Amino acid sequence: MYKALAPDCIGHPIPFKESAAIAAKHGFEGIWFNLPRDSKTDISETKELLGKYNLKAAGFALPVEYRLDDATYDEGIKGLEAYIRYAKEVGMNRCITWIYPFSDTMNYQENFEFHRKRLTVSAEILKEYEMSLGLEFLGPPKLRKGVKFEFIHNLDQMMELCNAIGTNNVGLLLDVWHWDLAGQTYADFKKLPNEKSVVLAHIMDAPAGVPVDEQEDLVRCLPGSTGVLKIQDFFKGLQDIGYTGPVVAEPFAKELGEMSFEDAVIAVKTSVDKVWPK
Repeated sequence: MYKALAPDCIGHPIPFKESAAIAAKHGFEGIWFNLPRDSKTDISETKELLGKYNLKAAGFALPVEYRLDDATYDEGIKGLEAYIRYAKEVGMNRCITWIYPFSDTMNYQENFEFHRKRLTVSAEILKEYEMSLGLEFLGPPKLRKGVKFEFIHNLDQMMELCNAIGTNNVGLLLDVWHWDLAGQTYADFKKLPNEKSVVLAHIMDAPAGVPVDEQEDLVRCLPGSTGVLKIQDFFKGLQDIGYTGPVVAEPFAKELGEMSFEDAVIAVKTSVDKVWPK
């Protein structure tokens, strides 16, 4: 495993060419890309900066809005391959997206087929470039409160979707927040056959004193700052399957966005170091 910085996840949507030096200065080994923004930088410049600062291009989020109408989806798919070519050229092989845990228009099976069909197209294109697609389930019960139709919100359900896509390059984005709040435990890592089952790992912590049913998805804390989430069990599970990929802090802590970018990077790196397995 290695520590990767995602500027957007710490309240600073800073382009790669401006964030690379600070990420490297404070000990991050990789950086997560926002491709619609970062691919505006010439490939040769991006590769030069990665080499200069000895950083890995950790991956990118799927730049296709597959959740909306056909026209929006089709437009995204048309532009996908150009983004993937850029990502491949600068050394990326991981792409991720997340799945809403509900729908107001489709029942579970209809929604499952909708996601299977649309995500298979992206997975097949990624596979041509030897890239993996990681899917994230969203675990907090409050996200499903009062919805018409529940959808995928735990490990078993997401693994079923990965298998149904069937391209052999689809795995999981495992997020300790969603893992814990979905009721997953260290024992559940036994369901994962190998490290290819995980494309990316996210870490953070949850506010103390808030019942599981009341945790708000975007109200989070720096890793290890409250001890609410079982992050050491999470890391042990990743080690058990031999995970060697990027680990990104995604605390969504308001105070980080109020700091300078460098101060936020220092705060995040300090928190990550404290929980990092020895």
